[in-house]
Amino acid sequence: MSRRRLAAFLLLGSLASAAGAQTAPKTYISFGDSITAGVGDDPARPNPGYPFRLQTLLQAVGQSVTVLNEGKGGERTPDGLSRLDTVLTQDAPKPGDGLILMEGTNDISRSISLETTIFDLDTMASKAEALGMGVIHATVIPREPDAKVDSANVLCDQLNGSIRNLAGLRGRGEADPNEVFRNLPNLFGSFYSNLPMDPVGHPNAAGYDVLAKVFFNVIQGIDAVSPVPGLIKPANGAVNVKPGVAIQVDVWDFGTGIDLANTFLLVDGQVTDAVPQGTALHAGFVYQPPAPLSGTVTVGLRSRDLATPPNLIDRQVASFTIQGSPLGLQGDINGDGRVDGTDLILLAIHFGALQGTAGYLPAADLNADGSIDGLDLAILAANFGQVASGTTP
Repeated sequence: MSRRRLAAFLLLGSLASAAGAQTAPKTYISFGDSITAGVGDDPARPNPGYPFRLQTLLQAVGQSVTVLNEGKGGERTPDGLSRLDTVLTQDAPKPGDGLILMEGTNDISRSISLETTIFDLDTMASKAEALGMGVIHATVIPREPDAKVDSANVLCDQLNGSIRNLAGLRGRGEADPNEVFRNLPNLFGSFYSNLPMDPVGHPNAAGYDVLAKVFFNVIQGIDAVSPVPGLIKPANGAVNVKPGVAIQVDVWDFGTGIDLANTFLLVDGQVTDAVPQGTALHAGFVYQPPAPLSGTVTVGLRSRDLATPPNLIDRQVASFTIQGSPLGLQGDINGDGRVDGTDLILLAIHFGALQGTAGYLPAADLNADGSIDGLDLAILAANFGQVASGTTP
């Protein structure tokens, strides 16, 4: 049995069924945090969020389905793992029902490790599978530019690559709201709510319409998403990377498959001679640069799938900074190529500031967690006295 057929079998043939093919009523349990619950939606809606919209879309094409909203605001995956047992008991799913699992953005805000988040998501999915349910893993949507933590979406991109990898390796369904959202014009102005002090960014009514359509397409077997990046090494945002590092990028496609002949890895904007190895479902690049790298390195992915017309991706998927580069010298707040008393004074001036406040200096937030605190001081202290190569003593 191929990987793609295995995925279809695990989902009990339901996730790509055509309209009218379903012979018995089905229930989908939408499980997640406030973005599943519908925070930021039109307050006049009696059923906020994407689940009821999804139910309406599926029923309109003849599906006999109920989509339950089991979203809980502020939830992290360790809490979700504890809550899921109660949800599965009270909702009493039958074999053939589905779990739509979209959670993890609050883990980023609370500094929960990526490994913990992926373990929790995998365990939640396994609990549903033990009951005969199919599972759709979903990436988390982009965080707003003024989010207090990870406003640049570095950690968010790492999480989403790992979610894609988890879904692919386990043979589960995968929906990609992140890839769809990031390609929307005027994303944050047109599709996000204007909630005050929003810690991550929530869709507005138009955004929830898009989110519902993403899941509808997956369930109906409509391929509207390009190939997407999975695990990337060095990780997006990595610093102090060795100059001779090999670059590795995984590529997944959960629809019609990757067009391998038209899939390319770019480094610093230039197409490399690396050839993707793998299948139309999952391929990977391993690229050894012919000369040592320096400075900040960008990694791009250019690919298309086998749909008609094809879905395209052509964008930067990661950047990292080479060891010895001024930007890669953690603790060098003023960017002069050395970590010294000037940097310590700058950190002291901005100590205690949070992202989004007047006293916040991004360069002093050395671990990019949205707070200039003792963790940043520890990083500076560990590198105090270091000088980047090429800097005049």
